[in-house]
Amino acid sequence: MTTSIEITGIRVRPLMVPLRRPLRVSFGTFAEAPFLAVELETKGGIPGRVLGFAFHKLGLKLVPPVLDALAAFAKGRVIEAAQAGEFHDACQKSLMLIGHEGVTQLALSMFDIAVHDALARAAGVPLHRLLGAQPLDLQAYNSCGGSIVPAEEAAREARELAVEHGGFGHVKIRVGRAGTGEDRSVLQAIRAAVGPGVALSVDFNQALPAATAHERCRTLDDLGLAWIEEPVAYDDYETQARLAAKLQTPLQVGETWWHWRVGKRAIEMGACDYVMPDVLRIGGVTGWMRLASAAAMAGIPFSSHLSPEVSAHLLAATPTRHWLEFMDWGQELITDPVVPRAGRARPSDKPGAGIDFIETAIEKCIVRP
Repeated sequence: MTTSIEITGIRVRPLMVPLRRPLRVSFGTFAEAPFLAVELETKGGIPGRVLGFAFHKLGLKLVPPVLDALAAFAKGRVIEAAQAGEFHDACQKSLMLIGHEGVTQLALSMFDIAVHDALARAAGVPLHRLLGAQPLDLQAYNSCGGSIVPAEEAAREARELAVEHGGFGHVKIRVGRAGTGEDRSVLQAIRAAVGPGVALSVDFNQALPAATAHERCRTLDDLGLAWIEEPVAYDDYETQARLAAKLQTPLQVGETWWHWRVGKRAIEMGACDYVMPDVLRIGGVTGWMRLASAAAMAGIPFSSHLSPEVSAHLLAATPTRHWLEFMDWGQELITDPVVPRAGRARPSDKPGAGIDFIETAIEKCIVRP
């Protein structure tokens, strides 16, 4: 079994992908999503593929040059699976002078995922097996909607989300309306529409000022929510810690952590009850697995954010695995997307992360210079 690769180059294509259901959150409405189709090139032709969400249209221009720089840094290096973490650290050190957040971390995370995908393909095993895990069913929630819209529309959309793909036992709803009581009224309408058997979580998308965050969250605290997500700025750990201590509803944070050590520190500060890092921000596979160890030491439930194809593999290897976030963004671009059935999902059993591009679909979405 081959457990090493030699990097020879990289191919990156910028894409804008229409969303099946446009999403309206506290800071804007999104009808299309920016992605990068990344293909790491290796000696012998084994690819490392990533369909990387770029988060902002600017990412389509800013991330590829950093990926090119990482590929140039790594060119000719032979990477063993057992040394993937050391290689990740060497790549990060090569970017040290321009920082480890934002664009550079997005690129490093995508590069790390591509390396792990190529290593797993070279070994002929799924990514979760490369990480020492067995395939298993994961509980998944539907996050493909739940927009900030009027109550009647929100209730109808939530009902649709709850029955998609054989039914979900958990649906996420975006909140952060201007009026103090509006979110509560809408959530009550949604609860009436979906019934008592569907768990509801809410996401403020960092909309609340620290000074009023407790008052706003308290208006939702008796609704039996699965969690309240990102009420304040992602790096306001002191306010998050106060909220976690005062609210009875679990506090979920972590999708905007830019390094696993940041997440570890937030856990140590008591700034969360649950964590949900994004594999494209936390440092790819390497950063995720390091944070998973820290969360396991603290007994913190650990969920995913976006990228269900890769995240399913990583959750299978995460000791305190909790929920897989199901987002169907960009899934029409790949051959075998992860789609839950009756609220359960499994990582692909194909070698690597299971991501292979549908070239005709990719071609339709390419952003031309």
